[in-house]
Amino acid sequence: MSVPPNRISLRGWKLTIPEKDKSGHAAVIEPAAVAPPWLTGGPDGSLTFWAPVRGATTPHSEHARTELDSSSNFSAGTSGPHTLKVASAVLQVPTGTKDIILGQIHGAGAISSVPYVMLHYRAGTIEVVARQQQSGSQTLSFPLLTGVPMNQRFDFAISDIGNGTMVFRATYGTDTKQATALVPQDFHDATVRFQVGDYQQGHESGDAEDGGRVTIYQISELTTTP
Repeated sequence: MSVPPNRISLRGWKLTIPEKDKSGHAAVIEPAAVAPPWLTGGPDGSLTFWAPVRGATTPHSEHARTELDSSSNFSAGTSGPHTLKVASAVLQVPTGTKDIILGQIHGAGAISSVPYVMLHYRAGTIEVVARQQQSGSQTLSFPLLTGVPMNQRFDFAISDIGNGTMVFRATYGTDTKQATALVPQDFHDATVRFQVGDYQQGHESGDAEDGGRVTIYQISELTTTP
């Protein structure tokens, strides 16, 4: 059988799935692997992520996810350029919020429970939210695109340039938007990592089929600027 030309490598990632482990929290597959029905492979080499609202969650979140976590940590703002580039399409959103986090720079090491930079798809809008404090709720938002339909491919990139700044970029068709942000002092030199997948933001639902579904065609973790 021939190998699809765009097959995504899962080497260097672990996978969180919305299925309970022995502790009752979301299970982790390490190293990451295809795990139906949560993560399935397409004939074109793409990956489809499914996360129901009613799925198991991690200890520090109320939202179920099917998400890849990178094993390559870096220091925020100080360790040279690091970029996550993703080509994706959102197939389903949770009915209540219509919100899925597709990509993150997330705390690692001693702050592994702390979210940091989150790229949201909200009812067709692509927006990045950057937390400003390790403890506290202060955030800054960076709108990128609007009017991105479901079932259509769009690309995004999240970059820590390594000089105290970050760059966020999204492209749909011929429309590309970019925003630049400072690395907050509270996160400067903190250990962080990339995460990518389907971190749906739905609340409680009586429907077992309510949740987020995302197809990803390409994932690149680079030590370059976007």
